[in-house]
Amino acid sequence: MMLDPKKRRQQLNGPMVHRDIRTETTFTPTETVDRTHINLLENGDHTPDHAQPSHDSRSQVHLWTDAHGQFEQDTTSIEEETSVFKEPFSIRRVRKSKGNKLTAMLQVRNERGRYLEEVLHDLSEFVDEIVIVDDASTDGTPDICKAYPKVVRLEVLEKPLFAEEWRLRNTLWQAAAGTCPDWLLSVDADELYSTEAKKAIRTLINQEYADWFAFRFYDMWGGRTHYREDDLWCLHKRHTASLVRYMPGYPYFYPQQNHHVPRLPLSCTVLPGVSTELKVQHLGWAGSLEDRVRKYLRYKRIDPSGEWGNLAHYESILDPEPRLIPWKEGP
Repeated sequence: MMLDPKKRRQQLNGPMVHRDIRTETTFTPTETVDRTHINLLENGDHTPDHAQPSHDSRSQVHLWTDAHGQFEQDTTSIEEETSVFKEPFSIRRVRKSKGNKLTAMLQVRNERGRYLEEVLHDLSEFVDEIVIVDDASTDGTPDICKAYPKVVRLEVLEKPLFAEEWRLRNTLWQAAAGTCPDWLLSVDADELYSTEAKKAIRTLINQEYADWFAFRFYDMWGGRTHYREDDLWCLHKRHTASLVRYMPGYPYFYPQQNHHVPRLPLSCTVLPGVSTELKVQHLGWAGSLEDRVRKYLRYKRIDPSGEWGNLAHYESILDPEPRLIPWKEGP
């Protein structure tokens, strides 16, 4: 159902910002913020359903069912709604309905022997360029990246920024922005877009009314045949924005958090966007038990008091009998 555009931009006490672009809701600076709402784990980790903020009339969300659904039919309505936003000409003029360049951006660290090669091969089939920031890898990860012709920029950091993730995210954003992109797809080194999503992505970016798109991310568990679903693992039940139009001169910024930083700048959230039902596989938990234990120990070391994340969620990584659901590529 289309939302009333007159309700989506209100006069607030200060700028309108989102808790997290993935939550699809807004708050004013005068509201009390529950940190469990904003500290969603970035690599497919997340808080319980009961901790998620409710949908409100200010959400800038339009559902887009699938590559053969109502997207084309809803185009006129979306254009009418987004026309109420009076952006400066410098922003309006970069919106174009054809010929947009799609650039994937990744931050990587010690990815040899995991999923990076598969991810880069997959991205090379549907994006135009790839930008990578290597966070001081010690296992030869940059050599893997250099092997892919679509990697047009590779920045290798001498000292890691993993403990200051907002700086790492910002470094990656600046590197990608320097390649004059039209659209940016923020991808982690363990994520694979579904066949349907890859087919639809050109339709998504070649339009003039939406500036970001969100997808459903699934936490694959112990392999690629099942994903996890329980109170603490339900990212796929909401939408994660990972595709955004780049507009030169627009003020992009990340929250100054050391861990679990949103993959897109928070300032993107005040722009009109669309949530789709297209799927993405997150393989970060698809490995062995030993691999999951290593991630658990890393989270506990970086965030022992749960300042940036959810301690109950950290502990749930070690659940010996998680609820698993068979994965389906299509709807």
